[in-house]
Amino acid sequence: MKKYIAAIAPVVLISVCLPSAEIQHISPKTAYEMTKNPATYLVDVRSIAEYYLVGHPETAINIPFTFWSETEQKFIPNKNFAEDIKLRFKSDDVLVFICRSGGRSVIAAQATLSAGFTNVFNVTEGFEGKPDANGYRSIGGWKNSGLPYTFAIDSARIYHQSKNKEKDKK
Repeated sequence: MKKYIAAIAPVVLISVCLPSAEIQHISPKTAYEMTKNPATYLVDVRSIAEYYLVGHPETAINIPFTFWSETEQKFIPNKNFAEDIKLRFKSDDVLVFICRSGGRSVIAAQATLSAGFTNVFNVTEGFEGKPDANGYRSIGGWKNSGLPYTFAIDSARIYHQSKNKEKDKK
């Protein structure tokens, strides 16, 4: 038993002393300020339809965490999300995730941490914010904070399927 403890003690000590990567939760305004740095990327994980039809932050790059299925009438997971992120970014890039209201983006951020990325942030209020008493998304969020957004489509920022998509179809 003493040999076992002596053998694992250094591993435990190292794991306790090393900083572990965590998702940092930030406001839309903080995210906006961060994206002024060209080494920071805003990743919009909403579906392609949401990105196109609801609008998006001007600098956002769309990599959907889920896709809308017309046949199933529900969101289905992007099985290649982690691979899509790895193809687009380096593991030490600063990635700020945003979705409609902060739910999908925190899950996407966690998946990105698990994929080996270390500088991961989540916009807690999302793009549209939370619903008010009437069900309208008017409380908080990027859009309601008066931050710049657009409906314009930039081919460098829209979602492009990874090469793995072809493998999934076979």
